[in-house]
Amino acid sequence: MKNLLLLFLCALTTNLSAQEVVDVEVQDVQSSFILSLILPFTPEYNLQNYKVQYTTVDAFGQPDTASGLVTIPITTDDISFPIAVYNHGTVGGEREAVLSREGIQERFLVAAIATSGYIGLAPDYLGLGDNDGRHPYVHAKTEASAGRDMVIAVKKWMEEEAIAQFNDQLFITGYSQGGHAAAALHRDIATNPGDDGLTVTAASHLSGPYSISEVMVGTIFQDGNATLPGYIAYTYISYDYVYSLFDSLAQAFVPPYLEPIQRFADQEINLTVFNAELDNLLMTNGDQFNAIFQDSIREVLRSGDPTYPINIALADNDTYDWAPEQPTLIYYCTEDEQVPFRNAILADSVMRANGSTSVVLESGGPLDHNGCVIPAILRTIQFWDQYAEVISSLGAPVARPDLTLSPNPTYAGGELRLSGLDVAILPFTLYDASGRIILRGVTDSAGSLRLPNHLRSGLHVLRLGMGDGTSVVRRVVVH
Repeated sequence: MKNLLLLFLCALTTNLSAQEVVDVEVQDVQSSFILSLILPFTPEYNLQNYKVQYTTVDAFGQPDTASGLVTIPITTDDISFPIAVYNHGTVGGEREAVLSREGIQERFLVAAIATSGYIGLAPDYLGLGDNDGRHPYVHAKTEASAGRDMVIAVKKWMEEEAIAQFNDQLFITGYSQGGHAAAALHRDIATNPGDDGLTVTAASHLSGPYSISEVMVGTIFQDGNATLPGYIAYTYISYDYVYSLFDSLAQAFVPPYLEPIQRFADQEINLTVFNAELDNLLMTNGDQFNAIFQDSIREVLRSGDPTYPINIALADNDTYDWAPEQPTLIYYCTEDEQVPFRNAILADSVMRANGSTSVVLESGGPLDHNGCVIPAILRTIQFWDQYAEVISSLGAPVARPDLTLSPNPTYAGGELRLSGLDVAILPFTLYDASGRIILRGVTDSAGSLRLPNHLRSGLHVLRLGMGDGTSVVRRVVVH
């Protein structure tokens, strides 16, 4: 009987830990017209939103359930879209202030991506949304697992329920804490390939604290009051929760700061209230931020000695010391008062030193943390559109390096010719970078087609149906 019970428990654990969608809530439809009044560009698609619950693991490797937002472009065309993961920024209020909840303004960033021709996924992370327990703040491992497990689970759900068509492309981004999470997820998929078959097409890491152990530690010793001191303290409370660094928080923090820190750790107050209380205490006492720590902890942090548990935990959550092979945009703004832009500079230099040749470092100019958000997302969409592909109903795509398309780049109104064909007259569909159909027709007897005179400049996708039921896909750059 004991052996049977053990087998049952093992089987139950296995079933719970599989990445599957376990509950779905159909939410609002966002119209492209309404989005056009909000977004600084012309939306391509109406969007259907869903809140999903899916199985994952917690910070200690135990089966758990988390929630997230899925945003799908609405189209009658038989095309499939890339999947794009957006990782959200720090949640200052209650655990309900996450993207799977209707009315949260940050959802418009997912909408901006999805209406441009992507299926948008936004994990709520552990400890937020429908997930119980504490949120392991800027904890790279669970940021990565929450995102990766959501992609796997949602792909299964969309396929089984015929919710939407998707292709094999995967894009990743996130802002602020989400920039840290995006880098963690990108690194995990790129460096720990599994049997899930996931590969990253391109990624954008936006204004994230990638260097927890160096750049972010440095903020606690800077002159003047720290910006958002509660957010910085949150990091150390989070790592104590995950790594059991202290016997009690009193080992790390001193009165009078210990009292609000303990109440926040016990989830009696939210982050917004905690940050305000800590900030007021520091200003009242005329203290710099590092005054919240015991002298012993302050000296360990200042030393950076890698043998101390707290420094080991900090370094364990750095997300920049690797070499991306996929196109990777690292975007920052120079007046960011919340996340020092040296995080981006350091990440770029170390990734290049590690051998990466695919990293693009860009500055959005002298904007603060909030002002940098929209430029970062718009640049992300533009960056991704160079690599995004759509797939139509003209048949499964095949690699045909013997077929050449010229001239490419070309111009609106110009003629394109596909050489190397046995049969020249073939059906084709031309899409813009968001997946919108621009032109349908058949090539002439020479294998040529003429582009519309009104065609906008930028990246387009041409798909030709072959006589054997397959198709050939080519990118077309229009000047």
